[in-house]
Amino acid sequence: MGFQVTQFRLYRYAFREECQHDLLVRVNRPSYPNYDQTADEAAEDFADSAADHLRTWWQRWLLPRDCRREHESRLMNVFYQAISDELNGPGLQKMMVWEVVVDDETIIGVASTEEELYRQVNDYYAPDDVPKPPRQAIAHTIYFLTEQDGTGDLRDA
Repeated sequence: MGFQVTQFRLYRYAFREECQHDLLVRVNRPSYPNYDQTADEAAEDFADSAADHLRTWWQRWLLPRDCRREHESRLMNVFYQAISDELNGPGLQKMMVWEVVVDDETIIGVASTEEELYRQVNDYYAPDDVPKPPRQAIAHTIYFLTEQDGTGDLRDA
C-alpha cells in the first residue's frame, strides 16, 4: 500500500538576477495500492494538481502585491518531514523556513534563528535518538500556502 504522504514543495520565482520570491506549498499525495501503477501515477497527479492550483492562485493574486515583474518559476525541493507545528496548520502567511540535513534526511522547520532551529531539532528527536550533528541550515523567507487556506478569510492574506 502506498501511504498518504504530505509534501512540502518549495518553488522559487525569479526575474533574472534582480529579484526572487519563494513559495512553499503543502499538499497531500493520497494513498494507493502498490500493485497498481496507474493509481500511483494518479496519486502523484493529484498532488501536482493541488500544487499547481495553489501556485497559480498565488501568482495571480499575491505575488503582484510584492513585485510586478514577469517571473520564471522552478521547483527547488520537495520535503516530507516538518518539525514545526506552524507547518501543520493553515498558511496564507510569510515566514522564515529553514532546511537542514539530519541523518541524511532533509527536514524543514520554522524558526527566527538558526539556534532556535537546532533547539527544535533536538526537541523533535527522543533523547536516545539524538541524531549526529546536523549539517548547516539554509534559511528561506517564504510565503506558505496549503490546501486548507480556501476555508479562511482572505483579508489577512
